[in-house]
Amino acid sequence: MNKPFLFVPSSLALALMAITQPVFADDNVLPTITVAANKTVKDSYVATTTQSLKSEQPLFKTAKSVSVVTREQIQEKQAMSLTDAIQGVSGVISAPLGRRGSDDFIIRGQLSSDAIYVDGLRQAQASDSASNITGLERIEVVKGPDSMDFGQTAPGGIVNLVTKRPVQDNFNQVDVRYGSDNLRQVGFDTNHTIEGSDKAVWRLNATYSDQDDPTDYVYFKNFYISPSYSFDLGDQTDLSVIASYSHKEYVRQQGLPVYGSILSNSNGSVNRHLFIGEPSVDPYISDVYRIGYNFKYVFDNGWTFKQNFAVQKSRLDGQAVFINSSSATESTIARQGRDQHYDDLNVSIDNNISNTFEIAGMQHHIMLGLDAMHDTRDVWNYNCTIGSLNIYSPSYTSKDWCATKTLRSDSVETTLQTMGLYFRDKIDVTDRFNVNLGLRHDWASVDAKSHSDGSKDSKDSHAFSGSIAGLYTFNDWVSPYVSYSTSFLPVTDVDVNGNVFDPEKAKQYEVGFKFQALDQRLQASLAWFDLTRFNVVSADANGDNYQTGEENTQGIETELTARVLPNWVVSANYTYLPTARIVDNEIASYIGKRLNNVSKQMFNLSTRYEFNQGALNGWFIGGGVRSESKKSSYKYDYTIPGYALFDAEVGYKARNWQASVNAKNIFNTEYYAGGVSNYVVTLGDERQVNLNLSFKF
Repeated sequence: MNKPFLFVPSSLALALMAITQPVFADDNVLPTITVAANKTVKDSYVATTTQSLKSEQPLFKTAKSVSVVTREQIQEKQAMSLTDAIQGVSGVISAPLGRRGSDDFIIRGQLSSDAIYVDGLRQAQASDSASNITGLERIEVVKGPDSMDFGQTAPGGIVNLVTKRPVQDNFNQVDVRYGSDNLRQVGFDTNHTIEGSDKAVWRLNATYSDQDDPTDYVYFKNFYISPSYSFDLGDQTDLSVIASYSHKEYVRQQGLPVYGSILSNSNGSVNRHLFIGEPSVDPYISDVYRIGYNFKYVFDNGWTFKQNFAVQKSRLDGQAVFINSSSATESTIARQGRDQHYDDLNVSIDNNISNTFEIAGMQHHIMLGLDAMHDTRDVWNYNCTIGSLNIYSPSYTSKDWCATKTLRSDSVETTLQTMGLYFRDKIDVTDRFNVNLGLRHDWASVDAKSHSDGSKDSKDSHAFSGSIAGLYTFNDWVSPYVSYSTSFLPVTDVDVNGNVFDPEKAKQYEVGFKFQALDQRLQASLAWFDLTRFNVVSADANGDNYQTGEENTQGIETELTARVLPNWVVSANYTYLPTARIVDNEIASYIGKRLNNVSKQMFNLSTRYEFNQGALNGWFIGGGVRSESKKSSYKYDYTIPGYALFDAEVGYKARNWQASVNAKNIFNTEYYAGGVSNYVVTLGDERQVNLNLSFKF
């Protein structure tokens, strides 16, 4: 298509509104656990619905795999980042690139780091800096290709961040955290209703944190603030506006050389706290501004119109040093410096109308929608010459190591414009059997301009995608389902000549069961899937991109979350991925090999108990374990060993305050998170002990 649309939100809204008028592991890790002393059942721990699929739906009757991390679970994990928060979600490998200051995760064997949505809207072409989670109410992981609900997206799945919005309550909360590696964090959350109004509410939450890394010269500083307001526009109208600003400053932890860490070096093992860069490196500075609104109007004729709109501006600048080569016999490593600058402007909108009709004795829940996105990403990437480093006796002498720099060929300004028209019908064939049908048509335009040679290229594309699923509710506690879904994703990367690649496509078959019990205080699922991804972009030995690939993953996921008793919660899951292989690739030796950093087995178990009587009344304890089997790679000549980590927590909760001590990786197990190249492996987290205080008034 030739410039798919003029981005005018009001015109899209009016068009849709007009329609309504006529009518096992080698090892394990644990997500840390907190116990809060409460005498009543708290449903907030166990999610019963999902908000990611254009409308709120019961998980028990959703014919696809959706994992929800509630706010209470985020707090119990003492999560500092998105990768912390989604650790322990079935089918998800979190942070294989270690502590680099960005969001990175793999869903169902497929790298999905760029598939991050905020309140249902894609936030950017790429995830350059880590998301801030202090302003989130919950996190939802939707697995498998799902262009029907999310448009042009990654095949493994998406992560949807559901932000905190104003609620009908008055409260103030202050949270303080102090811990290992000089961690200092303070945050507040305040919410107040407007006197004399039934719906007008405002909310403000903010957080500041500062922490060193075990690696020399590495640190992280974060600031976040988010105001929001819900308007009182009458019974038929809902409107909420939310804004946020996030500022991060950090030095990247790049990992360790392969020889001397995971593989032997004749000179011995390197210090795990080795910094392979230069102390004079410019830290990464990230600034993200976002503002958006949610609008809903219920017409007298039964139609409901919804509009979701957001604008996000982000910038990332910083320097890093990479390992270019290492050897099993040498004490020095060759290095390359990098000076990086990323700018991104994203405008997204989603409009839909919905209603319910009875046709031939069957209930049809119909939704028709139109969404669009305009995203411009400007990348300036420079190589800097830097000397080698003795990894056993490092001497950092470069004061102005990046004074001379060379512009890289991946310095490109890319503009992505998309528009999608979708239709969905959930049919209640009987009281127990429902069928979900979805059809979508997407248009996309990618324009790329190289900063290195001035060349330009563009590619217009369009595609149909859809889904079909059936779910049968046997009774109040078990519902099997089967589904087929597809996805379509424009590729904004370019080849060595600056040419834009063809879009990626994917398809998935899934069969599963949903379970619930204990008055919905127990939610569980079991799913088998077969996912194939086409037109995969890979990098050759020189780092240049090419596109001929096909990948396939097959596996089983099962998970359980339950408040077994009013004061006892349990969470467990297991993932088995026997197949995660390259089916086709330009490099013949890669075919049949396993995908990078994809473990065959993952297991997670956590529990917490709250004492509600006797001398221990108000105290709580918790613990857990997470295990991940070994990881191989089709590119690298080594295997990442499996690991097991254990966490624990103890604390006390009174009426208006809570205190706890949280310990992650309590045995300080040394493990590796993943592989980056033939020369670099990334480090897992060391033991972290935090003191947490919370006051609510």
